[in-house]
Amino acid sequence: MTENILTFGPESHLTATLTRPMGPSRATAILLLNAGVIHRMGPHRINVKLARHLAANGHTVLRLDLSGQGDSANSEAVLPYEEQAVIDIRSAMDHLERLTSIRSFALAGICSAAHHGVSVALADDRLKALWLMDTHAYPNAKTTLMRARRQLQSNLPGTLLDWARRIPGLLLKRVAPQALSSPPETQVLNNPYPSPSLDEFATRMQAIVDKRVQVQLVYSGSFLWQFSYPGQWRDTFRDRPAVAALPCELMSDVDHTAATLHAQKRLIGSVSHFAAQMS
Repeated sequence: MTENILTFGPESHLTATLTRPMGPSRATAILLLNAGVIHRMGPHRINVKLARHLAANGHTVLRLDLSGQGDSANSEAVLPYEEQAVIDIRSAMDHLERLTSIRSFALAGICSAAHHGVSVALADDRLKALWLMDTHAYPNAKTTLMRARRQLQSNLPGTLLDWARRIPGLLLKRVAPQALSSPPETQVLNNPYPSPSLDEFATRMQAIVDKRVQVQLVYSGSFLWQFSYPGQWRDTFRDRPAVAALPCELMSDVDHTAATLHAQKRLIGSVSHFAAQMS
């Protein structure tokens, strides 16, 4: 395995780390991005560990800092965040094409990186596969029931006490709906950029399916408030059978930032399995 720091982009402002296998590389390179505003090493260095594990299995991996994040400077262009991210990722693919014989790419992204992956796949046919963790979620009535069941099973006394503390707020909400703030989990995990409506997101995912992009969806246990049972994706998109059929796994024992060694091992295993299945 070899690792090199790269600088590229139309303004030479982007920085990335290229990790390559010692032997022949597989035909598809894998892109890893910032999770939110975290440096390209990833939360708790998960991207570093993942890149080296994938390279040991023959994959070329690029860990990219988007414009204005990590070691990458701001772009001189004044563009919306999502639009600039798409330009940055396509520049990364362009640069890898110049350096290697690789013409096919996959992206493994957590949170905002997952959102970027969908946008790039819609804009660029070179992106053939997406591993998406904690992308947009759309709770339903069963989400609430299953969450409550999980909370009771894991900590019956604490859950009942917490519910008792929330009763005054729930009563207040009936009088003044804006008076009760979102639960702490939602405040922490909400992406700072607005989520699309369910119909908009379904249309985007249908376009991904129509382009025959391979997809693996993963939701962490930290998303319990929005995604609380394994069949939720299927139930959410039941009116779009092809989207509903996309593989989706709930990893309730994994946290959003892969803070534990157990969580990191699970995520590395999931991405590695997905990469091995890429056509």
